[in-house]
Parts: sequence; C-alpha cells; structure tokens
Amino acid sequence: MNHSNDYPSGGTTRWSVLIAYACLAAVTQLLWVTYTPITTAAAERWGVSIDAVGWLAQVFPLLYVLLAVPFGYWADRRFKSSLAVGIAATVAGAVLRILPGYGWALAGQIVISIGQPLILNAINKLAGHYAAPSKRPVAIAAGTASLFVGILISTVSSPYLMEWGGLISIHLIQASLAVIAGILLLWALRAPAMYNDHSNAGTTVFTSIRAVWAYPWVRLYSLLLFAGFGLFVTLTTWLEVLAIPIGLDSAQVGLGIGGMTLAGIAGAAFIPGWAAKGGRARGALLISLLVSAAALTALARGASFPIFIGMFAVTGCMLLANLPVILSSAEKRASLREAGTVAGLLLMFGNLGGIVLTLAVQLLLDHRIAAIGLLIAVVLLAIPIAWRFPKEEASSLP
Repeated sequence: MNHSNDYPSGGTTRWSVLIAYACLAAVTQLLWVTYTPITTAAAERWGVSIDAVGWLAQVFPLLYVLLAVPFGYWADRRFKSSLAVGIAATVAGAVLRILPGYGWALAGQIVISIGQPLILNAINKLAGHYAAPSKRPVAIAAGTASLFVGILISTVSSPYLMEWGGLISIHLIQASLAVIAGILLLWALRAPAMYNDHSNAGTTVFTSIRAVWAYPWVRLYSLLLFAGFGLFVTLTTWLEVLAIPIGLDSAQVGLGIGGMTLAGIAGAAFIPGWAAKGGRARGALLISLLVSAAALTALARGASFPIFIGMFAVTGCMLLANLPVILSSAEKRASLREAGTVAGLLLMFGNLGGIVLTLAVQLLLDHRIAAIGLLIAVVLLAIPIAWRFPKEEASSLP
C-alpha cells in the first residue's frame, strides 16, 4: 500500500502550524528529562531517594507504552480535540510542578506524560494535514529533531538553573515555556486543515489496530524502532558505566553523550530529506546499524577518547535519523485517516525498546562485555530486518 500520490505534488504548506508544533514537542521532552542531570541535588532538596527522583523520568516511557495506541486512534477520529487535550495536559503538569514538594513534581510529571503521546503521535497526521506532499519528510524531520533539541536544552540548562535559583527557578522557567508553546500551537490550529481524509471514520479502536498491524511494513518498522531507538536510549542511560572501565572519566563520557545528541539532532533534521530521494532510506538504516555495531565493538575493546567521541557522534547522527526516516516512509504508506494509529504503534515500540534494553543492560552491568555483547547482538539481528525495508522508486516520490 502506498498513499504518496493521494494528493498532487504541488500545494501549500502551513509552516506556522508545523513550527508551533515543533516548539511544543521540544517542550514535552524538556519537561521529561528535567531532573535527569540534577537527580542527586533534587533528591537532597526534597529529602527523597535517588530512585524516587528517577521515577520522575521513568513514568514517561511506561505511560507511553500503555497509552500510545488508544491515543493514536483518538487522534485519527478527533485530531484537533485530542491535540488540544495533550496541550492542556502538558501545560497543566508543568504548572503543577511549581507547587513545592516531591509529590507535586510527581503529579505534574504524570499529567505531562499522559499528554505526551497525544502530542507526539500527532507528528505524521499534522504533516498530512498541513504540509504539501513534497514537504512532508521535511515537516516530520523538523518535528522529530525538535524532540532532541528539547532534551539537549534541558540537560544543559537544568544544572545551571539549579545552582542559580534552585528547583523553583527550573519549574517557573519551564512552565512559562510550556504555556507559551501551548498558546502558540492552539492559536496556529485555528487555521483549517489543508488536506483531509475522512473515510472509514466509523471503525472501532480494535478494528483500526488490527487493520494497521496487518500491514507487514508496520511490523517491520516497529521492530526497527524497537532496536534503533531502544539502543539510543540505552546508550544515553548506561554509556558512562560501560565506558569508565576503559579509562574514560565522567566528563569525557558526558562530552561523548553531548556529541552524540548534537550529531543526532543534525542527522534527524537533514538525513530524512536525503533518504527520501531515490529510495535511499534502506541504505541509511543499514549504515546506522553497521556504525552502531562498530562503535559498540570499539567500546568493548577499549577505544581511545578521540575514537570514542568520533564513533559515537556518527552513531548518534545515524540512529536518531532513523526515527524520522521511518516515520516519513510510514506517512507515504498509510492513509491520513490512520496516521495517528500508525504513529502510536511505531512510537510505542520505540519506547518499549528503550525500556526493555535499558533493563536488560542494567541486569548485566556487573558483566560489562556481556552487556555490550547483548547490544551488538540486537544490532546484528536488526540488519536483516533493515534489509527488507521497502525501497520506493524515485519516480513515486513527490
């Protein structure tokens, strides 16, 4: 099935909506990782355990896995309403965190994490409604890259804000950003959709999910995101523990993770547009897996700092590009009426991969080589799956 020619290749793109969406998507990720770089300081300030602070971030992927698919279906049936609820939840949760105490921070994070799938599942559907067919890969790439921009901003700014004004300064500034981004997107959504597909609106959630899961490419894309996105989440979580035994210190590993994220933002922004031309997506996915396997092998063997920085920067660049590359291909193959359900399924598997691989490596941390070997095995198993990635002909692309 291929819906790339549902609409003419010309047409207008409403960039105001897409940019406003990218801003709010970035804010959701900024709120997600607020406490990750200040875990110890926040635990001391609240008088709770480090594990308790960890739950402020862990609740997001857990709820995403539970809510992604039904919320994706909701987006397909009531797109603007579901997105408005996601905006309201994001803003309300950010404001709740201003109230003092760990309990309010946890309540705020739970509310934000309920709204997150309503925001992120909208990426393909928003592109389908407001971007001309030829601009949809760019729109999806911009929305996806903004996620990692939000993570980077939060990771860099939270420690400085904590030192400057404590938790209240972080909460006030981030809540202000959420309110501004939410208002901007609500205002932008006043514009009518430019492309629509209202067919099959009466299907139930279970019928819709069965229909989407029946597409072989949905199952294939889900496995690729489980491996690729799961690997990236696992590396950002455990890379320091895995790298210190080879002589790298925390500052050097921090630079490696920062470089990996920065390169990933660039990759997510620019590689999908290149991959969409001439059927290059399969090659981009295969390269990302081969580079990841090489970087993990170097980590196991004891890479020097320059090699460590270089290899993991390239790995981050290619791995984070996988998400928009896969979502862009899914947008071409799924009809607009089921874009939310498709995005929900794919993003659910990406988050599930992060949970499963992170926990698996945690169990093997006392056996460093086995932990790295497990990740290499996952990458190698994903290569034949990536080889089956459908290759659109250049002429079929807008």
